[in-house]
Amino acid sequence: MRETWKRFRSILIMALALCLAGSMPAAAAEAAKDKEPEKKPAATVNGKTITRAQFDRQMNGVRQRLLQSGHLLSDVELRDVKTRVLESLIDRELLYQESQKRGFKGDAQAVDGQIAQFKQRFETPEAYQQALKSMNLTENSIRDELLKNSAIDQLVQDRFAKGITVSDEETKAFYKDRHDLFERPERVHARHILVSVKPDASADDKKAARKKIDDLKARVKKGEDFAALAGANSDCPSKERGGDLGFFARGQMVKPFEDAAFSLAPGAVSDVVETDFGYHLIQVIEKKPQETVPYEEVQPTISEHLQKQKMQQKVEEFLTQAKKDAKITRTAVDEL
Repeated sequence: MRETWKRFRSILIMALALCLAGSMPAAAAEAAKDKEPEKKPAATVNGKTITRAQFDRQMNGVRQRLLQSGHLLSDVELRDVKTRVLESLIDRELLYQESQKRGFKGDAQAVDGQIAQFKQRFETPEAYQQALKSMNLTENSIRDELLKNSAIDQLVQDRFAKGITVSDEETKAFYKDRHDLFERPERVHARHILVSVKPDASADDKKAARKKIDDLKARVKKGEDFAALAGANSDCPSKERGGDLGFFARGQMVKPFEDAAFSLAPGAVSDVVETDFGYHLIQVIEKKPQETVPYEEVQPTISEHLQKQKMQQKVEEFLTQAKKDAKITRTAVDEL
């Protein structure tokens, strides 16, 4: 749970609202106006109101993300999550207010590009307008919210990111201390042919599917190209790549498939493998043993991570002081 919230908080500190992490509509919803008047705001920051509707939208987004990861909140966790969401909204408002003091207006051109990309998700302009209407939004309200995010990002880059350096000694020390992060497990690069079988398939359908996979196996044995057969006959979307699944480690595939793939030598083709998806033929292209990623390969990533860490620390220090100086009122979490 703690790591989940570090991730969310990092997004906020980088001046991207939590609602932007998922989709444009969620980000835009931050600017929506509720028809029903609110009796009590979630918080006020130097006279600026954080509405209950804003808080509820953020909470809904967080709940959805946690549910997607299979995490159900206990009562204690829910209270903690509410506290963190409220503080994140306050943090974001403080950063925005600071951006305005320093004259940052946001990148209007980049925002227009974001909106254009969002529009492309809809088949027609009418569908786009209907989506906005259903969320009680306008394109201007979306633009305003994204410009706010952009202004915060400009502040962060100018005030907190500028001048940060990471030495070779720091990256090497991180690599040594966190060596476990750079271990790659044994991996297999394979392609497959799938003849799918529905869970409720009849005996005749299963028999037909088995005959098809057996016939394909015979064709492979005769020397026909596995990738070509996969492209023409597989029921898996990977057929567009000749059945290529790329590299995968143990635990990423269903067990019968995994067991067969890891037991094969490069170039070998499996017997028919049955899984809940149907019948498979598997061809192993390449195998890689467990290995440690060389320092030279990960040094740029480590350096970037440490730079962001230092920047985050600067932002945290700013927010700690800003909260002391600001006039903030909060609604009790139990009332939210």
